[in-house]
Amino acid sequence: MSKRGKSGYHVPTSSLTVGSKRHFLKSAAAGLTVMSFPAGSPAAAQRESWDLIVVGGGTAGLPAAIFAAQRGARVLIVEASGVLGGTLPSTLGMMSAAGSQLQRSKGIEDTPQAHFDDIMRISGGTADPVIMRLAVTQAAPTFDWLMDHGFEVAPGLPVTGTVHQPYSRPRYAWSPEGGAAILRVLNAQLKPEMERGRVAVLLNSKAVDLIRGPNGAIRGVVTKNEAGTVSYLGRYTVLTSGGYTYDPGRYVKLEGARNYSRATYPYGLGEGLDLAVTAGGYVRGGQFHNPLFGGVLTNSEYPSPVRALVRHFPAERPPFEIFVNAAGRRFLREDVPSHTEYETALRELADERCWVVFDEAIFAAAPPIATDGLLGPWSPADTKRAFENSEPMFFRANTLAELARLAAIDGAGLAETVSDYNRAQASGRDAFGRRHMPLPITKPPFYAIQLQSWNLLSYAGVAVDDHLRVIRRDGTPIPNLYAAGELLGLGTLNGRAACGGMGITPALAFGRLLGRELLPFNA
Repeated sequence: MSKRGKSGYHVPTSSLTVGSKRHFLKSAAAGLTVMSFPAGSPAAAQRESWDLIVVGGGTAGLPAAIFAAQRGARVLIVEASGVLGGTLPSTLGMMSAAGSQLQRSKGIEDTPQAHFDDIMRISGGTADPVIMRLAVTQAAPTFDWLMDHGFEVAPGLPVTGTVHQPYSRPRYAWSPEGGAAILRVLNAQLKPEMERGRVAVLLNSKAVDLIRGPNGAIRGVVTKNEAGTVSYLGRYTVLTSGGYTYDPGRYVKLEGARNYSRATYPYGLGEGLDLAVTAGGYVRGGQFHNPLFGGVLTNSEYPSPVRALVRHFPAERPPFEIFVNAAGRRFLREDVPSHTEYETALRELADERCWVVFDEAIFAAAPPIATDGLLGPWSPADTKRAFENSEPMFFRANTLAELARLAAIDGAGLAETVSDYNRAQASGRDAFGRRHMPLPITKPPFYAIQLQSWNLLSYAGVAVDDHLRVIRRDGTPIPNLYAAGELLGLGTLNGRAACGGMGITPALAFGRLLGRELLPFNA
């Protein structure tokens, strides 16, 4: 199960044994026995015809299958991994919904319009208004459906937010069990549909192509597994196969920035994007790339695992240290309240890299600077040991000049920056407007930790219309082809920002909406 580190991030501890699909699948297994086709017999499989083929059995794909089956549709789920659930078991499962029964039970008045206004404010108008309007309208019915079927919310929720820009009203909530609690509800709803024979699951199988008919209409999918290549015909196809953060080449191509971290789902390879593009669709949103701040990586062999996270949330830990770029210069006000400002500043730095710098007095007086990473617990003793052993990303020296040399920071720039900061600390007047400056940086030894951007989600995604139909560049829909989930891209769902709960919530809501209403089975 996932947890929330002291940093406030989603911390998918189950997924981050480096490159280990086996470890991830073992941790993700949620107790649902699925029916899959036996190896071989491709001729019999080719004769099957489905009302709906869902490519990707995760956050969006499972509700799409469930609600379609409840309407009487015959559904085939094609899943690349060996279990259903996708990334759900490895996330905190944070959601946001306006006008939910949870809010009403606490006397909180909220509306989808207020939710929409908040998202457009937080994203600076960069989130897609059409898709977000659809998302906020469907969020509360989806959240209520989960609660009606056993989903339990952690005490004290909902809240307005955690570390990013908050909502205007409390609508942000999650379960103590994280995304595993969501998956439990989905599994319970899927099981009877499988027992009735309305849903079948093809595991360890990739969708490698789409079957096209007249006018480019999609008529099914071509899959590949150890038994070979098999075609399945379907009236409608929904792509819900997730993002591409596990493919570093695709990441830099689509977002124009390097993915330095190995921190996500091993099956997040972006192959659903290829299917959509081959069918005539296109990809958008990569320009909204937004890195996460504070990653301490294991080594410089990128992408690298995230071993620790540096705490930089002023509301829970006011800063004692300074942050500098490769030129040795500060680049933001370290006690700025919103974590969004950190991400924005990091995005402008060369290689999205910086260093946190402090001295012996700060090391002794300040709360711990590094906390649990994505590989497991990280303690103050671990930080001390890392400096003593000169481990990668941890630097210690008796002079600022030597520290700069070891850390590959410009020495003259660092010396001038520390001198300026010490004068600001003494006078209480900082050029960046910082107010919390409890100690100067004067007492050797001096310390630096190299920080690197890291990543959990994809910002580029497949373009769809307000019916979640995959569209061409001229805006016309590709007949019978739909998409939902992270495959739409966080750039569409959040713009250049992180809007609380608007990754998982739209995925669930859009899957539910497709299966329940948008797919015209009865037309």
